[in-house]
Amino acid sequence: MDIARGVRGGYLDGLLTRSPHTPLEGCAAVTTGEEVDGHVCQFHLLTAFDDPFVASVEFRVRPDDRQNVIVFVATTEQPVGSPNDPLPARHQRTAALARRSLGPVAPVLLDGQAP
Repeated sequence: MDIARGVRGGYLDGLLTRSPHTPLEGCAAVTTGEEVDGHVCQFHLLTAFDDPFVASVEFRVRPDDRQNVIVFVATTEQPVGSPNDPLPARHQRTAALARRSLGPVAPVLLDGQAP
């Protein structure tokens, strides 16, 4: 999902302008870099190294659009429910970890609230 850097008090802007070595709240690790296509990326591991599944959140900033951030949540958590259910219903533990780490932008990404 694309989210404007300034929504919800500029949370994403603050995240992307602080030290790239600072993990999000509750994250086990962070890595930053640049993809081949020029996107500046931050990848935060939401799970601990001994958890039974892996969950992460990634932020990408396009070189031609610095005002918006592409936000991805990925997980290997076993899904429950219908394939048409939203991520919070299908991957409940991942959603809980993401909410803790994404702060005020979590409802925008996970619940479809207006920015």
